[in-house]
Amino acid sequence: MMLSVSAWLHHQIEEYHFSLRDISVDFYMAQAKLDRADCSIHQLRQFNDACQDMAELCQLNGDDQSYLHTLGKLHHRLVQEIGNPGRDRLFRLQAWQLARLSLTRLCHQLALTGEWHKATELQSDFVRHAGGTF
Repeated sequence: MMLSVSAWLHHQIEEYHFSLRDISVDFYMAQAKLDRADCSIHQLRQFNDACQDMAELCQLNGDDQSYLHTLGKLHHRLVQEIGNPGRDRLFRLQAWQLARLSLTRLCHQLALTGEWHKATELQSDFVRHAGGTF
């Protein structure tokens, strides 16, 4: 039995939503670990990986708004961790390195859509918050 294009598209959208829901669980679990004071660098990387996986899923499915939103949440949290005095220096350095990568991806996507002002604003904000930390 052949599906119509409409039925096929509806099925693909449903599959995307199910996948997004599943990966959201991983994201929230990783975020909960990051919220704890005794969070390790490994757990920081798990949070980063969960966000990157979610962003990639969104990008592969053409969901640019969710892609930007996910990368934005990741980047914001990493910048927050850079300035967190409760974290040790190595943890904050790892957050800084990961934040640079998320900033690169964010700015690339913003440049593709012609939102140069937002990209410049994000870069300035990163330098302001993370530039003098170390």
